[in-house]
Amino acid sequence: MKEQVRVPVTLMRGGTSKAVFLSQHDVPSDPHERHRFLLALFGSPDVRQIDGLGGADILTSKCAIIGPPSRPDADIDYTFVQVGIDQPTLSFEIVCGNISSATGVYALQEKLIPVHEPVTTVRVHNTNTGKILRMAVQCADGEPRVEGDSEVDGVPGTGAEVALDYSDTSGSTTGKLLPTGQARDWVHLSKLGREIPVSVVDVGTACVFIRAADLGITGTELPGQLSADIYEMAEEVRRWAVERCNLPSSGFLTPYQILISEAQDYRTIAGDRVVNSSEVDFVARMVLNGGAMHKAFPGGGSVCLSVAAQIAGTIPAEARGTHAGPARIRIGHPSGVLKIYANVEHVGGDEWTVREVHFTRTARRLFDGTAYVRRSRLGMDARDDNAVQAVAVGSAS
Repeated sequence: MKEQVRVPVTLMRGGTSKAVFLSQHDVPSDPHERHRFLLALFGSPDVRQIDGLGGADILTSKCAIIGPPSRPDADIDYTFVQVGIDQPTLSFEIVCGNISSATGVYALQEKLIPVHEPVTTVRVHNTNTGKILRMAVQCADGEPRVEGDSEVDGVPGTGAEVALDYSDTSGSTTGKLLPTGQARDWVHLSKLGREIPVSVVDVGTACVFIRAADLGITGTELPGQLSADIYEMAEEVRRWAVERCNLPSSGFLTPYQILISEAQDYRTIAGDRVVNSSEVDFVARMVLNGGAMHKAFPGGGSVCLSVAAQIAGTIPAEARGTHAGPARIRIGHPSGVLKIYANVEHVGGDEWTVREVHFTRTARRLFDGTAYVRRSRLGMDARDDNAVQAVAVGSAS
């Protein structure tokens, strides 16, 4: 196939997301060539990603690049990439908690590290944040288990539990648990003509928390039910946080924009379940610029939210009605309820420290195979058999 490059790929589900997993060996090392390669592989930019592997949804246009560890306290390196859908963009801003749950399973199945039964602990160096993630993978018969009784709202059925420890991820994006130095700030919104309170917290992934009521909504809305004005105001808050926290202006994901409301009844996105207010500590919705809402809840965002809920003065603690902890925080999201255990300690003044953050997911290998990338999208001459080596796609032919 002179006009196409062959690339081995694995499709993994992690929590409520799916990602294309690639070996670091098969990805161009040069940033510009890597950019072209990943966009071509996913079929971006195109709203349907019809000419690539992308799923035309923020939860399925994800990539995980796995390689040997670059530091002695890790078993593997993991680089997460959020691939733009209708825009030619790649984001390396976040860790993606859902997809991270699949990295340990992948590493064990690829024989990158030995299996220990009944549980193998995998130390994952996330290159996006420079943090170490620890996960406990259930194993049997020399491989990760698939079947089990662990449930994840937003994923049909049950599966084997993958327990994730994010305790060492404070300041992943900004270097500080409270990037602005305080639990609450005020932001002027031009569309409202007044200030509203917000909280910026950074653990797992930096998030900016906004009271849904301040934007004139209940907070129980589902994807497709928010007006363009809501997304515009949430993005104005995010841009304020980017400037206030000295984050790169080129980013478009962080801080996550999280709308928070008090515990209340609501119907899930599937329509077959009503979540009762007694089941949750508060209701949360993650929104993105461009008019999208997460259909469940991001793993990194859930870590941050569970910690924020135990810091006095934050928007989540206010909605919860207390900042008492340690506790298993129950987050009401569009697909159901997510429970995160966190232990946050007040160390004096405005200083807090995270002692523990744990959550569980299920993960499964869905597909192994060969993808075909058009050489023309890589800037290659189809007649040049040696052009593959020029982009360091080691398995291409």
